[in-house]
Amino acid sequence: MFLEPYLLSGPLRIILLFALTLIVHRVISTRVSALTALNFLIPTITLGLSAVLIGSFVLVLTYTFDLFVLISIALMLIILTFMRLDFSKPLKEQIQRIYSRTILYSTIKLEKRERFLDKDNIIKPKYKNKEQGLSQYHKNWQLVIGFLLPVITYISRNSLFQNDIFTLSSSWFNKLELINGISIGKWFFQPGEMMGDYLLINLYAKITNITYAQALQSFGILESALLSLIIYWVVFKITRKHSSGIVSGLSFALLYAFLPINIELLAEHKSVFTALVIALPTMFIAIYPQSFRFSRNLKFTWMVILFSAIFLIDLFVGLVLVLPFLLILTSFKIRKNFKQSLQLLGAYLTAVILIGIIYGIAAYIKAEDFTAFILSNLYSFESYTYNPYLVLPFNQLMHYYQVTGIVFLIICIYKYIRNPRKWLASIVFLSFINIIFVVYQLNEMIVDLDILSQVLCIFLPVFFGIVLNIIIDFLSFINLASRKAIAIEVGMGAIVMAALVFYTFPETANLNFETNKTRNLIFEAYSKIQSRHLPYSYAVVNASPYSSFSKNSHYYYDYNYFNNSYIERDRQYNRYKNDVQYLNSNPNVILPQALFVFIYNNPGKLESRKEQQEIALERIKLLRAKGREIGPYYKNKDLTVYRIVNKTGSSNVNELLY
Repeated sequence: MFLEPYLLSGPLRIILLFALTLIVHRVISTRVSALTALNFLIPTITLGLSAVLIGSFVLVLTYTFDLFVLISIALMLIILTFMRLDFSKPLKEQIQRIYSRTILYSTIKLEKRERFLDKDNIIKPKYKNKEQGLSQYHKNWQLVIGFLLPVITYISRNSLFQNDIFTLSSSWFNKLELINGISIGKWFFQPGEMMGDYLLINLYAKITNITYAQALQSFGILESALLSLIIYWVVFKITRKHSSGIVSGLSFALLYAFLPINIELLAEHKSVFTALVIALPTMFIAIYPQSFRFSRNLKFTWMVILFSAIFLIDLFVGLVLVLPFLLILTSFKIRKNFKQSLQLLGAYLTAVILIGIIYGIAAYIKAEDFTAFILSNLYSFESYTYNPYLVLPFNQLMHYYQVTGIVFLIICIYKYIRNPRKWLASIVFLSFINIIFVVYQLNEMIVDLDILSQVLCIFLPVFFGIVLNIIIDFLSFINLASRKAIAIEVGMGAIVMAALVFYTFPETANLNFETNKTRNLIFEAYSKIQSRHLPYSYAVVNASPYSSFSKNSHYYYDYNYFNNSYIERDRQYNRYKNDVQYLNSNPNVILPQALFVFIYNNPGKLESRKEQQEIALERIKLLRAKGREIGPYYKNKDLTVYRIVNKTGSSNVNELLY
């Protein structure tokens, strides 16, 4: 399904857009970050995604969330960054100086017949950062891993897509409705949904110019691919070893037999996963905020933005995961870093109060039960845990994980006492993961186990990486050159991982999607129609479950209407189509400029569906006999989409332009 070009376009476009943003930032900045490779990329994605989410949330609240507004804001930020205005000083003199400098720069370039952009615009001085410390060798490792891990995850998820039961299910259509609702300002008090992730999907569709259905369908795989990369980076930063990070990333991508991943719902995007895309790097940033070039006040502001973004996406992650993590971290840091710990907790509390006030006011205005809404977001009503491909029952696996976790936590405490700086991140994450294990063993007394299973899909790979690092540290008495040690560690890890995948990867894996071909064709047909025609200039005739495709895009008719009423409307329209005065007085007579009728060659076992399709075909033949412009717009052995043109050259974008 996801290998189809029309679904690959979204991820590819977002990658190109992000690359373009980095290039523009490089050109307009006076200095660039000293952080390189993934050490620059992951924090940039985390901070940028959070800022975009908060900014878009404000636009939704003010009913100004629109692609034109987003582009305008982006251009304004680019111009302000380029101008580097100091708002504490008079602006007139600064603008005059910028104007003179621009004229002088342009004149010199023109006189010398030089390019306006050259290597001097790209090669910039770097900010000082004590923590950058990546040699070219390690940069190369990160770049290779940064490319391969998402690709492996993407292909791995694709290979199991024939098990999917989510696509075009009632839950899928409900989520599509929520994404559509964002565009018309629907946000507050959707049961069990904080809506931040749907805002991101809506924004993803807008900026990549794909349909909401395509965005929903590809977002789940996109977030999994990104998570595998983030897991690698976080574990690498914790352990300072590529081997541990690679094992963690590949575990999330490939070890379905050891993680509570429901392979029937791989296509479903999960708000927990989306929130952890931001939360996981935030947890590491909370441990080592000095790793990033920010002043104290700016760090506080960014932490408030990060925590607020997490709350807007998933309340469970924000309250049940982030808060305990911060309390554990504070218990280790409060002696030596009291002010830093206080600032971190203050930022979290500020985010809680800020989001709480916004939702509290909304609850008062809309007369909603605020407490009931909060509780609905801490429990899952739709997701469920089904793991038939595990090597052992998950409760039994959890027992082994718990024992292993306690043993290695004790070892880690010993190592932390001897070298607190090196082992701080390891002991904080191990303590936190052990608490998750304990909570899971308590059954459903505290939290929803289905949501906690999704959390474990992320933190178990982190756990594997930290445990591997401790084991490798025991073998550090073997003196090897640094590069040789890395090669041996990664090589051995790859062999073990390959063996585990070979013996435990689900046997149903297959990259042939012929069994779900009809679903593919529906997406492909809608993609072709929606990308080539003006919104609300056409209508679609299809089965009622697919009506959600039409929201905020085009008109929808069901087969009963088309079979029983459309012929009469067609007769009236064609009688008066040249009578402008009559049409102005009777707008209900006007037909859409184009009509697309979906005809399934294998409509299903129900006789009523077969009969509907047969009658629809008869109506198409009748309209063609009356001289209407009709032809197959999309054709396959399983699906044919007929286009009825009621007004030539008024719907198709290419016809209007050329």
